[in-house]
Amino acid sequence: MLIFLYGADDYRREEKRRGIKDEFLKKYSNLSVGNFDLSEKDMFSEFKNFIRSQSIFETKKIAFIENAFETEEEDDLVGELTSLLDNKNTTVVISEKSKPLKAFSFLLEKPVIAQEFKNLEGKEWERFILETSKQRGIELAVPALGFLARNYAGNSWGLVTEIEKLSSLGKTRIELKDVEGTMLEALPDFWSVMNGLKSREIGERLFILEKLFAAHEPAAKIFNILSSMSKDRASDFADYDLKIKSGKLEYEEALVDMALYG
Repeated sequence: MLIFLYGADDYRREEKRRGIKDEFLKKYSNLSVGNFDLSEKDMFSEFKNFIRSQSIFETKKIAFIENAFETEEEDDLVGELTSLLDNKNTTVVISEKSKPLKAFSFLLEKPVIAQEFKNLEGKEWERFILETSKQRGIELAVPALGFLARNYAGNSWGLVTEIEKLSSLGKTRIELKDVEGTMLEALPDFWSVMNGLKSREIGERLFILEKLFAAHEPAAKIFNILSSMSKDRASDFADYDLKIKSGKLEYEEALVDMALYG
């Protein structure tokens, strides 16, 4: 059996992968588990040995593979995977950030169990934030919810990490000041770096933006925080925001444009 998990939302995809593993461990006492990063040397051979080996002590086996699309043995991997489509004793879980390449398009067709994990947006994103907070015993005030939704858009890992910090404050209800406080404490240099984007020097602005991108700070988060820091340019940010929401610009493009033209 093959299970294909894909999409940009790494956190929810990883949670699903972990849930599958836990379910199999509870269900099968003699389960053999293997983990394989196929971008690493010789890992494909180890994967083949794992799924082909036979043991009287194993009733079921499950293999988790990642970076399947980066393997140099593409044809061989396709052959190994398709041979397992109807195998009830061996399960392979493939987790990838993007849709499959042409050679692996069969992963989107039955009998493969495929599930996509897009970055959540709008009300779905807010519901995820509220559910995640509730699971950790905290309630978010509306301004706090809005702040988290804007500044962690497209970054569910960062969001969950932030909620974990908020849950450790010993409060059941979280206000906006609490969220801003934890961000300031965790990122003492972040706000001074952000101020660099308001520099009069184009070189400085581009340097700071490159630094933020290199630190994997979400572009949506940078855009929204910079907007809140630049009340004198509210109309400019409104124009950029409209273009972003209408699909004419990406957050990254808007930030580069602002850095270039001030």
